[in-house]
Amino acid sequence: MGKLSGKVAVITGCSVGLGKQIALRFAAEGANLAICARSAGKLAATAKLCEEKGADVLAVPTDLTDVGQLTAFVEAAAAKFGTIDILVNNAVSIAPPHPFLEHSIEQLNLTMTSGFYATWHMMKLCFPYMKDKKDASIINFGSSGGDLGMDGFAAYAATKEAIRGVSRVVAREWGKHNIRVNVVSPVALTEHTAEEIENLPEEQKAYIMGGMAGNPMGRVGDPYEDVAPVVVFLASEESRWITGQNINAEGGGTIHA
Repeated sequence: MGKLSGKVAVITGCSVGLGKQIALRFAAEGANLAICARSAGKLAATAKLCEEKGADVLAVPTDLTDVGQLTAFVEAAAAKFGTIDILVNNAVSIAPPHPFLEHSIEQLNLTMTSGFYATWHMMKLCFPYMKDKKDASIINFGSSGGDLGMDGFAAYAATKEAIRGVSRVVAREWGKHNIRVNVVSPVALTEHTAEEIENLPEEQKAYIMGGMAGNPMGRVGDPYEDVAPVVVFLASEESRWITGQNINAEGGGTIHA
């Protein structure tokens, strides 16, 4: 019996990358899944892999910048499963790293809408199905890009810090409804990230890879083995006394102990 057996999890951004690996890990732990992403083909491939692990899966192609599509996705998940126990707000669209002075308002709007606004909307949309259970969990995503102020990531950093801020507020307000809200700030190399990095200039590639391995462990994190288990823990009742926290799952690259 898995740590999430009998639970219904809604996860965004599951076509590739960390979202896909989280969905696979949740499936292995017994959760039933409602997953979304923009790419219908890649989303269907993730759904098939999760079903092979025993999960009942609803996969809905969704543009996270469209509130109507978010609403339809959550309503479809509730209609299929009857409830929602876990919400994982993973997805965000970002531009390749470039200086703040070169950031356009259009790039900022895209990152904020797909990341912060989508997280904001998804929490509100899922609330009626999550409130007043024995235990319900929301996991949002921050980043050391905001915590450390990494060069070239102004829009991304602003979005992730906004997510961390609203997560603290909602954790405080929704504790009375037995809804926990935590943030994971991961560093791991997914296949999707590796492909994106490969297309960057050598100087940027070296900077990003060096940052990923610049931790006491001296290696790059694996999304399935190193990050997804942290999300499983925060989704499970094993973390029932943890809320309003930011967990840095990145090998100690930022140490706050």
